Amino acid sequence: MVYSNPATQRVYRCMKTHADKTAACHKMKVASFEIDNVVMTIIRKQAEVVLGSEDLTGFRKTGTRSMGDCERQINQLAERRQQCYEQFLSGEVGRDAFQSIKADYTAQIDSLNNQFTLLKQAERDKEADKKAVSAAKGALSETVTPRDVVNALVDKVLVFPGNHVEIHWKFANFAAGL
Repeated sequence: MVYSNPATQRVYRCMKTHADKTAACHKMKVASFEIDNVVMTIIRKQAEVVLGSEDLTGFRKTGTRSMGDCERQINQLAERRQQCYEQFLSGEVGRDAFQSIKADYTAQIDSLNNQFTLLKQAERDKEADKKAVSAAKGALSETVTPRDVVNALVDKVLVFPGNHVEIHWKFANFAAGL
């Protein structure tokens, strides 16, 4: 659509089908404020999701255990496994008992290592969320105009007959799910 700015009404017109009377969008025009409202509504909804992410810190709960607790328990289990090995070497514990105890400690350590990895990833995700929220707040600050926001986020807007609008974003999956 082509933007026209007459004194009375700013509109977008479909110039490609202006002469084709059989086209569904023949002489179609849309007021620019309507397109602006649709685009800004979607941007605001997505911004609410992004800005609300601070309140979703419990979304991916990995338990109440901290990284420090995991490290402490991993070290304790490793020490116990070592003590068991020393008991095996000194003959206090038999081979089968040692192997069973060692396997149990190793399984617990592996489980704690997995939890520790999840906690580390959750911490990185939390930092990334904070950066995204900060960037979104900056983009939506009072000094930025809606037109600046649209220009920064939107590649193009396609308008079809029947009030169907497609927005092509400059960023992949910006408004996925909306």
